[in-house]
Amino acid sequence: MTRSGWLAFTLTLGLGALCLPGTGAARPTYDLQPVRLAVQALVGDYALDGASLRLAREGQVLMQESFGGYRGDERVAIASASKWLSALVLGRLVERGVLAWDSRVGDYFPDAPAPTRAITLAQLFSHTAGMDVDDAPCLSNRLTTLQDCARQILGTPLVYAPGTGFAYGGNSMQVAGAMAERATGEGWDALFIAEVVAPLGLSGTDWSTASLLPGYVPTPNPRIAGGARSTLDDYGRVVDMALAAGRHGHQVYLRDDTIAAMAIDRAAGLPVYFSPVGGRGYGYGIGQWVEAKDARGNTLRVSSPGAFGFTPWVDWRNGSNGVLLVRGNGSAMREDLTAIELLALQQLDFQRYTQSVKRTVRPQGRRPTLDARRRAL
Repeated sequence: MTRSGWLAFTLTLGLGALCLPGTGAARPTYDLQPVRLAVQALVGDYALDGASLRLAREGQVLMQESFGGYRGDERVAIASASKWLSALVLGRLVERGVLAWDSRVGDYFPDAPAPTRAITLAQLFSHTAGMDVDDAPCLSNRLTTLQDCARQILGTPLVYAPGTGFAYGGNSMQVAGAMAERATGEGWDALFIAEVVAPLGLSGTDWSTASLLPGYVPTPNPRIAGGARSTLDDYGRVVDMALAAGRHGHQVYLRDDTIAAMAIDRAAGLPVYFSPVGGRGYGYGIGQWVEAKDARGNTLRVSSPGAFGFTPWVDWRNGSNGVLLVRGNGSAMREDLTAIELLALQQLDFQRYTQSVKRTVRPQGRRPTLDARRRAL
């Protein structure tokens, strides 16, 4: 099927509210062949080297396959999918009280220009800080440091008052990363290893996006908003944790209220000055797009796609997640990548396999749902 054909097909999808199976309910068999064919078409239509796709539902990996010349262990630059990883570092520091979402730039950069000192950590990481969306030259300079780059960015005049608009860009996140370094006395690489790599068991993720070297390659000026490289398996651990409301295996990696706070749409009601996904109606949380909300404003689905096509998502309503690993022109492929995501959501929709709403009843004593925690925030 052609690219436009896949898009037209997925636009007809109707995604209902999640029906959770009761205790002991048999798992249905999901038909993922349409998704498989869509990824194969993507690889062919855009002459990609390959692609890999991982789909999971309620902690069970239902599909992990590679296409074209890919084997499944590729380590690729993930561009803006890095934002979600950086947000995890901040979320862990906030949870421990080292930082707070309302920590201000002036708390850590007292000599910053006066208009920037009241900008909060949450604003820095939700594109609502008022900073210029054009990349500061220092973001690509590996001969400087994160601290020096942050100071250069803070010295650039704001383009709108903090908290009064949404403009997608990476400059503000560089400042947030520098705040984390100052709050802890640790460099970003050490923070990332301690807060993400080690607890989640990542083996192929670092911030040396252009490197071909194996292992963890440190960099003095990591691009906080877009400089990571990762693998399908590594990022699969990230979206599994997010879908499980912060749990990784038998451990609590982040509390569910932290996951909920990071998924709140912080751009809601603000004028949009710049967005790479204009027209889709998406909001933005902490390092992640808010793709879908319910009638009460509770976030149902989040994602963090990158400029090269790497696309991860988590859908709490549907109880599923996915990671599509590709490397190409993400802007050119974006409609098709979104179509594949929506197709996967449809094929993993539990409601399509149930005949009764009786299975939605939660067992007595179960922990409050993530939606309930969001409403309490």
